[in-house]
Amino acid sequence: MVKQTDFLQFVAGDVDPLTWYDWLPGDAIRVSGIPEGESCEQLVQSLLLRSAPDDASRLDLLTARLLDTPPVITDPVPWRTLAARLSALMCRQLATGGDRHLRMRAQRLNYCIQACVDQGADNSEQPVILDTSVLPGNKPWDCIEYDGVRWWLTSGDQNVHRDGPGGRASFSRGLPTQLDLLRDGRLSVGSIYTPGAWLVDGETWQHLDHAHPIVLVFQHLGELRFLDGAGVVWRDSPRELIWRVPCPQVHFARLFGNTLYCMDNADFGHVTCMDIESGEATRHSTAPVQVCNDVVEVGDALYLIDKQQGSVFKFSRKFDYVGRRLTFGRGASQLVDPVSVRVMDGKLRVVSWLTGRLTWLIAF
Repeated sequence: MVKQTDFLQFVAGDVDPLTWYDWLPGDAIRVSGIPEGESCEQLVQSLLLRSAPDDASRLDLLTARLLDTPPVITDPVPWRTLAARLSALMCRQLATGGDRHLRMRAQRLNYCIQACVDQGADNSEQPVILDTSVLPGNKPWDCIEYDGVRWWLTSGDQNVHRDGPGGRASFSRGLPTQLDLLRDGRLSVGSIYTPGAWLVDGETWQHLDHAHPIVLVFQHLGELRFLDGAGVVWRDSPRELIWRVPCPQVHFARLFGNTLYCMDNADFGHVTCMDIESGEATRHSTAPVQVCNDVVEVGDALYLIDKQQGSVFKFSRKFDYVGRRLTFGRGASQLVDPVSVRVMDGKLRVVSWLTGRLTWLIAF
């Protein structure tokens, strides 16, 4: 069934991130009452002529046109250029004092452009997909499996889920966004939204109190430590500041060996790494990755996901770009807003936030 919406309702819609990005070009949706005027191509050129593509009315108009009647794009260059600039605009609005409505409009249009440009993309020369499934729940953030148990995070009230030999259970733990396994077998449930973090050992839950959201909990030198959203590494007991990561904020983080990978989504095209032994930090360019949401080490390689482009990117450990796989969209070999990447049994597994899809692929 085709979904019908009016342009004025579309523009004035509730800016709820759980529904704002649900429609993509090619979906069964029609937008009536779109104002006459500039064509899609003219709107692209108008936005590119600005120092920043921050004309909200043109962002909404182009988005509505793409959803109602997706164009056949013969020259993708200006479209990809605009998409990259929209990504950069989105990132800037994530900084303190940013405009949330502008950020979400820029992000929605970026997704629509990516879907149009990559529509019908031929990934047959890159046969890397092994399997796909859908995680139960709305808008998943992360998923981990160990000891025969799967844990995953979703958006909503019941947002931490466990499925294993003892059956399935769900819990409400703030607004969690990241899962990490500690060396002692406990699981950390971190967040970029909710102060503190949770640790769980089987059925026993422990809350780690803190004034800021705790993104990542880990163990080092026999001590419990954590990284908070303000970019500070703490010892838990006695509570003591250990290091400051040179990032204004940290949205996601992973620890491999002694390397702490810190991802600030406001820092377009970069990831900051810190050695937790020395405190030495290095900011790395991730081009062509625009907004890295997660990273995983596999042998001598790094794999990064880009929430903006729906691709998995391979780099050397020194962040030299090697190649990419997959494109943006709802197709079998496509991703939509990937937020988590892990390696299991030598295979990569990616969680897509918008579709809830769990995608397995070869570590290329």
